Amino acid sequence: MSEDLGTLQISARSGADIKKITAHLISYTTKAEVAEVGSKDFRLFSGTAQDGVWRTKRPLKLPELGSYRIDVDVTDVNGDHVHQQSAGDLAYYVVAQFGKLSVDRTSIDREHREVQVEGTLYGRWPTREVKPLAARQVDIDVDYWTQITVPTEENGHFSTSVRLDNAAPIQAVSRAGGGAPSVLYGESEPVQIGVDQVPTRFIATVSKTDIDFNQSVTLNVKVEQKTGDGWVPLAGRSGGVLFGPNDSATDGVGQFTSADDGTFTMEYTPWQGGYFQMALNTDDDPFLQASTGTSAVVHVHRASKFTAFTASRSDTGQVHTEGLIDFPDGWSPATILVDIQYSPDGSEWTTVATDEAFWGGSGYEFAADIDRSTAGSYRAVFAEDTNFQSATSQSVSVEASS
Repeated sequence: MSEDLGTLQISARSGADIKKITAHLISYTTKAEVAEVGSKDFRLFSGTAQDGVWRTKRPLKLPELGSYRIDVDVTDVNGDHVHQQSAGDLAYYVVAQFGKLSVDRTSIDREHREVQVEGTLYGRWPTREVKPLAARQVDIDVDYWTQITVPTEENGHFSTSVRLDNAAPIQAVSRAGGGAPSVLYGESEPVQIGVDQVPTRFIATVSKTDIDFNQSVTLNVKVEQKTGDGWVPLAGRSGGVLFGPNDSATDGVGQFTSADDGTFTMEYTPWQGGYFQMALNTDDDPFLQASTGTSAVVHVHRASKFTAFTASRSDTGQVHTEGLIDFPDGWSPATILVDIQYSPDGSEWTTVATDEAFWGGSGYEFAADIDRSTAGSYRAVFAEDTNFQSATSQSVSVEASS
């Protein structure tokens, strides 16, 4: 068994119950039989007496370490007998085994990259006896590469230090060879060492939070890192900038490199509203935090305009208004509400009706009838929102009803 080298395991199958198993251990060196393991030494570990796996009840005790050929005799209750030569092998060796690996820190930073490592190397004999291994070479692997090799003391103890430049696992490894008895490969559980990163941040402002379509906006950013003296400029660092209404709908704005004072500036003409997203590239410096930042939201207002508006007194005495509104920059609101306003003198205006405009072939049409007998002026108004500019039609005078 690979995890218990002193245990012999035999698999056998027959048409009737197996009643007798005898294993003969043959030295590959001398060709002589060194031990015979009989049925009384085995127990059925799994399966049945007709098709099962037998293991020795306790580890074998052989005079010498080494590899042994296994010849097997099997007899079932019907008297059927099979002798199989070279049915398998027994690897009767000492296996390297480590106690818990100790480190003096679980993370490194820019000023403290040395990690003290210590542990104990043991040997596990095929008899399951475990003893310290002295004067053995132990490799200390950092990120699965050997950085230093140290010898063990009389009690199997070893200690050393390694230097890390990134987050990485540390592991002690005993590779086969050297010393007596010969010891097979063994390794400790890896210990993960992290990195204490320097916090970074973006401080961003925009020149305007409301712009018309096809207008540009200026992004001003300062990149900083946190030190013992507080937040200070982070110079010469690169990164990228995106713009969009959310994380999944963004456009590339460009790359930046911060100046000596940690600042950079970008000019951008967005085609829709959104905000700037900044990301710092720290691939070349594991001790620097790869932070992100966002700006205030920039609203992009597309144009709107009235292409027609009329108001006149109808036969019923009401004032009938109608008109067309257009959005020439390519988009239109999901819902288009047009207010009809009245003023007796053209200076103070009051909303007297609201209608939803719908596409009519040459523009978005709206209409409203107003119960008002006095003379005055009427106009149509579309209110500004986060995506569209406001628009006001020409005013039209209507006489009082007769």
